Amino acid sequence: MRAERISLCMIVKDEEELLPHCLASVQGAVDEMIVVDTGSSDRSAEIAKQYGAVVVAFEWCEDFAAARNAGLERASGDWILFLDADEALDRAAREQLRSWTAVSGCDGLFLNIHNYTGTGQQGVTVNPVLRLFRNASEYRFEGRIHEQIAAAICRRNPEAAFHVTDMVIHHYGYQTAIVERKDKVNRNVRLLQQAVEEEPDQPFHHYNLGVEYLRVGEAEQALETFGVARMGIDPAVTSYAHLLFKYEVRCLQHLNRWQEALDRIDAALELFPEYTDLMHHRGVCADALGDADRAELSLREAVRMGPPPPIYHTEEGIGTYQTWYTLGRLLEGKADLEGAVDAYVEAVRAKSSLLPPLYRIFRIMRVSGQEHQIPELVVERFALGSEEATHKVLGILEQSRCYDAALQLLSGISSQPSAEMRERLSVAEAMLQIQQGRWNKARLKLEPVRRKKGLLAISSARWLERLEWIEGKEVNGDDPLTLWLKRSSQLGAVTNEEVNVQTGRTVGLRATTKKDMGSSIDGTVAGTEYDGWQELGLMMEGCVQSGRWKELHSLIQMCRQQLAGEGLSVEQSVRVGEKEKAMEGKKENGKAGDMESFPGASDTLTGTSWLVKGLVSAADHHLEVFAQHADGQRHRCWPVVQHIRLELPGADGFES
Repeated sequence: MRAERISLCMIVKDEEELLPHCLASVQGAVDEMIVVDTGSSDRSAEIAKQYGAVVVAFEWCEDFAAARNAGLERASGDWILFLDADEALDRAAREQLRSWTAVSGCDGLFLNIHNYTGTGQQGVTVNPVLRLFRNASEYRFEGRIHEQIAAAICRRNPEAAFHVTDMVIHHYGYQTAIVERKDKVNRNVRLLQQAVEEEPDQPFHHYNLGVEYLRVGEAEQALETFGVARMGIDPAVTSYAHLLFKYEVRCLQHLNRWQEALDRIDAALELFPEYTDLMHHRGVCADALGDADRAELSLREAVRMGPPPPIYHTEEGIGTYQTWYTLGRLLEGKADLEGAVDAYVEAVRAKSSLLPPLYRIFRIMRVSGQEHQIPELVVERFALGSEEATHKVLGILEQSRCYDAALQLLSGISSQPSAEMRERLSVAEAMLQIQQGRWNKARLKLEPVRRKKGLLAISSARWLERLEWIEGKEVNGDDPLTLWLKRSSQLGAVTNEEVNVQTGRTVGLRATTKKDMGSSIDGTVAGTEYDGWQELGLMMEGCVQSGRWKELHSLIQMCRQQLAGEGLSVEQSVRVGEKEKAMEGKKENGKAGDMESFPGASDTLTGTSWLVKGLVSAADHHLEVFAQHADGQRHRCWPVVQHIRLELPGADGFES
């Protein structure tokens, strides 16, 4: 029996950047590639030919269905797979494709489109879409935009059967950078408005137009457009009806019309009782209306339901980690911290790479006086199967100011470390000690590293200079940040005359990118460096933890003046006896104006962030002290203060 052949059909225009990834993903899985080029001015056609595709030139006529059908005319396979250039067939689907066509007995197969939005790091939405169908001359696409094939198949064969598979297509076209570069939204709106004019009674056009309005935040206009679509459909037989209801709910939420959203959800659940997304949003709406008990019941029901059946459009994590995390935040608000931690643990167990729940777990346990239990929790509830995973947890512990817990985990990070790793671990431990204001313990870790003159010797020496300075001792080294601190204090950069404290230290491990606004553990273990602002932030934290308030005030004043553009000039440095170093700096940088007061000083955004972190840390410390009686017992206001501390700004693990 002859094996059934599969034809890939695509339409492209100026897709040279994304096209190779798409075509490579289907090589070996299809028997021929038909690429319809609608007028590319780049290398798209050439690239398609390099992958063995037949390229069909097509004059663009503002009609996606017409372009798709031009490809179908040339296809000779028994089955048609259609993709866009900003998509890629999943590796597992590549292996399964031929098996599905051989045994399905269906007229069409649905594949799950995983849509990546924003920066691509915010998770995905999952949408089952008919992408593989039998090739027949009667089957042709319809629709100027968001073209469809299912209606044509069903007209030709009312008994046509379809099946939802577990195969995946990755879609990257709605990531922010791609949308902006291709002006996709304006193009879609223009074509959909034209389609509405041509077929005003076609609800699918109104639905798709509403999606585009919602995409750009025009919630009122989207809601009105969705309403027109809803009046024209029969929800019982319309494939996108469930999604139309959910999008209406999202519009109402965006407009803070929470009761209307809740009413719309209850009505939709009568039609789609298995649709977990609606139950999840029911909890969100109830919480917004102040009904925490109903919200909790709805969210617990959503996790009991789990992800919806594959026929429904959903978002990754609904019924699992997203819902668990939302439940955790709700339980925090109800002061059920034990329940919140359990919910966050379940979120991480559902998706091990998820960071926000870990930040909340560690912050809750620190604020509630249970930091000492964190190492046991990590070992018992999470699988740290690699040093990389352990480093990640250490970084989160550090950013959550759980330094003792991080030190305990750090001690077991490597059973047989190399000499270089031992030095890195020593510096990492020193950083944790510094952030607790334990200067002597930090010095004991840094001194041996400096003496061995290895990779981290210079950075360790610089940190030792800063420790000398912060304790008011004379400093004669060449660390740029310490020199800046020394000059600032000598020139009266600190305006409060009563605060005459010399403080100093710079991290000798400079971050290779400005992106790292968080963990110094990760950077230290990796052997990278920190910018000066991060180093100053670590110093401020050490002052807070050790109660060195005068030193903290000095650092804050100097940082504020630097951010206000009042940092030391080269000429001021010269007057403090640094003429030779200033001249060397001029020679290296070309002119005095190019010199930074310390590494990274010109990055005021980063500087402001670290200054705020220092101030938040100080506020948190004072709140902690306030909530304690002199004999160590908790103050009667402790629950309120604890809640305030949990809501203080801090690292949360979300991508910015």
